[in-house]
Amino acid sequence: MGISKPLVFEIAENTYAINEFGMVTCYMLVGKQRGLLIDCGTGMYNIREIADELCDKPYDVVITHADFDHFCSMDMWDKVWLHPLDLHMMEPACQKRAYEMFLDYPQMMVKPGTFAAYDVTPEQMRYPQKMPEFLPLQDGQRFDLGGRYAEVIHTPGHTQGEVVVIDPSVRILFSGDACNTNLILVRELVGNGRGVSVNTALKGLLKIKAREKDFDRNFNGHIGYGGSTVHRCVPKEVLNEAIELLTDVVQGSAVPEMFPVFDGIYGEWPTVSKGYTRISYDPSRIIDDGEIPAV
Repeated sequence: MGISKPLVFEIAENTYAINEFGMVTCYMLVGKQRGLLIDCGTGMYNIREIADELCDKPYDVVITHADFDHFCSMDMWDKVWLHPLDLHMMEPACQKRAYEMFLDYPQMMVKPGTFAAYDVTPEQMRYPQKMPEFLPLQDGQRFDLGGRYAEVIHTPGHTQGEVVVIDPSVRILFSGDACNTNLILVRELVGNGRGVSVNTALKGLLKIKAREKDFDRNFNGHIGYGGSTVHRCVPKEVLNEAIELLTDVVQGSAVPEMFPVFDGIYGEWPTVSKGYTRISYDPSRIIDDGEIPAV
């Protein structure tokens, strides 16, 4: 028998990582007066049950970006926070195509070992039964938890409305899919056809770089990926490697290779890599018309 409940780790004082069967990792921050849940998973498990156990105070739910693996349990709450630039991804037309593509996600996890490590089946993935009220996240917004605060930074790249959250009290960056070892800037993955340019994604990472004094560790939305028994933060080198790679793409000096994103399920795309970091991008969206180069 495999593991039938998400694994929970205390990564700092009153700060918890919730690994939902290797599919995605959510985070609960608990202050003296309130809590903050960052992302709410694929719906394979009742994440609210765990969140309520970890935090016996009122808490807010923040969605880092509108990809299925980060929000499918959102119907367990009446209100969640989401950046307005990702609201269009909740529209029925986008959701239909995105959900059809998302159904392949469990099969992608077979290779990393999810279904060997955990007692779950692909059929457990569920689409939200209702839409909650979406509260508009803003760049620079702070959640006062009592004795600590969490600050939202808008970092468009993986999606238009992608955000990261910084908690200076524990010196952690919670980066969703904005700053990881496999950064995907191809929005066909969710079927919305919008996305941002490579140049805009670079600007987003430079905003994170400007806040380095406030964090020592970067926990993204996929620690303990698949059946991995290793649960660690993103290597420190990744932020600088990603900035260097995107700079090369923007300046035209990159030498990309075609790479099959998610084993080719989503096609092959130009991809650059360095050290720990790999970035796939849309070559038609390097710098949009009217944009000022980031570097």
